[in-house]
Amino acid sequence: METVVTGEIGGIARRPQHYEIAYKSYLDACSGRQYYLQLLGETIATASDGDVNGCFRVLSIGGGSGEADSVILRKLQEIHHNTHVIVVEPSEDYISEYKHVVDNELHIGRLTFDWLQERAEEYFSQEAADRCHLIHAIHVLYHVDDLKVTLMNMWDALADGGSMVVMIESGKSNLARWRLKVMEALGVSEDKRLATCLRVSTDVMRILADNNIGYSVTSTSPEAMDVTNCFKRGSESGELLLDFLIQTAYASLNPELRSVLLKYLKSPEFSTKNDDKVIITQYTDVIVAKKNCTEP
Repeated sequence: METVVTGEIGGIARRPQHYEIAYKSYLDACSGRQYYLQLLGETIATASDGDVNGCFRVLSIGGGSGEADSVILRKLQEIHHNTHVIVVEPSEDYISEYKHVVDNELHIGRLTFDWLQERAEEYFSQEAADRCHLIHAIHVLYHVDDLKVTLMNMWDALADGGSMVVMIESGKSNLARWRLKVMEALGVSEDKRLATCLRVSTDVMRILADNNIGYSVTSTSPEAMDVTNCFKRGSESGELLLDFLIQTAYASLNPELRSVLLKYLKSPEFSTKNDDKVIITQYTDVIVAKKNCTEP
């Protein structure tokens, strides 16, 4: 087992400013930004096509800036006459961006909103409102306090016949397998990993299966990410990208940790070489669980 200090592993979200600049380096390294949006729209159209008396209710967990939610809402407007959306998002800035999207990109005649600046834990700790027909969490379950508790709270808040949609990094992608290998090499237990944001789709599937909740899974096409700069000493963009990949602030400042990360990142088990570039692939799983009317 490698001997490395792991106190901050998976904790980059606790440093919001560093997270944002590391996230930008990650976006710059990716081959595209729309790789999952088309699949998301198709999934929502299928998951939300049931008949509903009255208003179709949606709960958006961590709606962010509204980029993904706008795809969802366009599809819902095609299917349902009236849709009410509860947006649970802790960032005031993201809520402002989301509202801008609504005002400028969506025909809001069929949409009404509740904007709740709070975390999922705060929302679910309050007295339950009407159950929702669609509850979704798009690339957000990395950041909730307790993955299992949040998933079960989402399930409990779902109306009969409703759908729960989770989008999260696939546990079978090269990026996820690299992260899991690194955590194993660092001696981080599964329980400790699940307490960080280094969570993957197989974690969600395991929780659903353990609670006898059926689900279906669809995967996006693999997306290439250029991680070459991670190997360049003194490359600010490379250091920030490495931070984001392992979700750990200032990972490159720990020589032992950096050595472990790069050792596996350059392994042909996880990455490929294309000319002078090192490429790792990632892809997303979309998990849909539909609540049958016979379930409690």
